[in-house]
Amino acid sequence: MGLADALAQAAPPARPQRPVDVPKGWEPGVRYSAAKGEGTIVTDALAGEPTAAIWAELIADWGLDATLLEIVDGSIELIGWDSPIKGTDQRQRLKRYKARLRRRDVSNSIGRADIEALCRQAMKRKPRKAPVIDVVDRALVVAFSDWQLGKGEGDGTAGTVDRIIASIDATVARIAELKRMKRPVGAVYLVGMGDLVEQCGGHYPSQAFTTDLNRREQMRIARRLVLRAVDLLVDRTDCRIVLTGVAGNHGENREDGKAITDPTDNDDLAVIEQVAEVMASNSDRYGDRVSSFLPSMLSMCLDIAGVPVGFAHGHKAGSGATPEAKLAKWWTGQVMGYQPVADARILVTGHYHHLALSESTGRTWMQCPAMDPGSGWWTESTGQSSPSGMLTFVADATTARGWTDLAVL
Repeated sequence: MGLADALAQAAPPARPQRPVDVPKGWEPGVRYSAAKGEGTIVTDALAGEPTAAIWAELIADWGLDATLLEIVDGSIELIGWDSPIKGTDQRQRLKRYKARLRRRDVSNSIGRADIEALCRQAMKRKPRKAPVIDVVDRALVVAFSDWQLGKGEGDGTAGTVDRIIASIDATVARIAELKRMKRPVGAVYLVGMGDLVEQCGGHYPSQAFTTDLNRREQMRIARRLVLRAVDLLVDRTDCRIVLTGVAGNHGENREDGKAITDPTDNDDLAVIEQVAEVMASNSDRYGDRVSSFLPSMLSMCLDIAGVPVGFAHGHKAGSGATPEAKLAKWWTGQVMGYQPVADARILVTGHYHHLALSESTGRTWMQCPAMDPGSGWWTESTGQSSPSGMLTFVADATTARGWTDLAVL
């Protein structure tokens, strides 16, 4: 622009504004040491003090995790200046902020619970209302495990039959009790867990000298007891009934201590099959309320009220320091091999004659007690014995475990 042009203007030409020098140490950015867990952050020019949310955005903008870092209280510093507003003769006041950064103490990140509110809640005496339960969602599982009818030790078969009858009668009472408790069941699964009969030899030393019934007699009384359970449930409950079972080692046809036929040629399955044929011949009495099922393998998995429940006698579990270790190893192999119990949420077993329960794997293993009169040979060898009883529980898919109301009758 020439001198004449400049003089012709009404106002002097605008002079370009020189940028404001930023003092050393106030350049915008972040300095952070992960090893020390501390550093500093400097903002660009802002019109006002940043909030906690803005600090978090600034930290994240530099590629750091704002959930793991925090501004140290009392560390914020300020520098300010007046800056011209472009295109006008006005000026604006700008500020730049500096603060110290540090790693959050995550141990203190969980808020304190309100202890007073919790104490008031604990002292409330009015019970919460129980949820309304649909019988369709619940089924009672009754395990007929290790009866070993014909075993003459202790109080013999007579004592075993008394215990079984008492447990069957208690099952009917249990169903009525659950109904009174507003925890009714819509179905009952009677499951033979194997070793319903003792057989007469080939399983342990001196077995042939301790039996008080022959094989035919053992199976006869076993059929009568199973049928008694079905008849009582038909007469005294309105539940649907399913009769099923798995094979045990005492039901095998043996010679010289070894099974000589296929796995399903088993007295435990034969007893269930024979009772099912009796019921099928009397459709007027049993009709659609009672059904039966026999597996084609030594284990099975049934959908019971929406819960996959596996059943096996347990004699094929193999090696392990304890029954639980044996069954855990066996179950793992079954899962890997896509066998029937692979999808089971609950596994029920017999064979070991004592009550046990474990949830250590995230699934539930239930070991059934026995009904037999005990084993002098086992107690003499190990010193171990356990009370008799019949395991029962309710399968319920609406619960966290898939089962509830466990009782030994």
